[in-house]
Amino acid sequence: LELADAMAPYKPYFFEEPIRPENIQAMAYLRRKMTIPLATGECLYTKFQFNELMQAQAADIIQPDVCICGGLMEMRKIAAIAEGHDVMVAPHNPMGPIATAINVHFAAATYNFSILEFVPHDEGRRSEFVREPWVPKDGYLDIPDTPGWGIEVNESALSKHPYQAYRRGNPRRSDGSPAFI
Repeated sequence: LELADAMAPYKPYFFEEPIRPENIQAMAYLRRKMTIPLATGECLYTKFQFNELMQAQAADIIQPDVCICGGLMEMRKIAAIAEGHDVMVAPHNPMGPIATAINVHFAAATYNFSILEFVPHDEGRRSEFVREPWVPKDGYLDIPDTPGWGIEVNESALSKHPYQAYRRGNPRRSDGSPAFI
């Protein structure tokens, strides 16, 4: 809370995950005490978890990740739950150009969309997954007028990296304390 109070005069857009989002009651307490909008949710996986977060009034902005929350349709359901609670959606988007394409379409179709996290120069392995990665113009990503997602997936590059299931854990140090907060 002291950090949030110190940042308040600078009017940041939001304070992202000051604590782990699984502790919903503590998150709700912080939200009531802070003057900065509280954003959380990149580690939540289901609409049920987001619904619990909304019921507790524990966030001003939620950050579902299309790659871990069940895909585009599930993220749309999560956004609808948030809309019913006057909560904005700012998707977590570190997963590369394919996820970015999906998120841009999500943004265009979502009333309570706020802002999209974007890695401007995604170099290395993920940049090869599409033939022409999108480039922002004046701070925005244009919605393509081409069929589908508006990207050409490089199937050859993608096939070199088979699917691996991912579940972000809750890491602990040897003394039992959280490894990150």
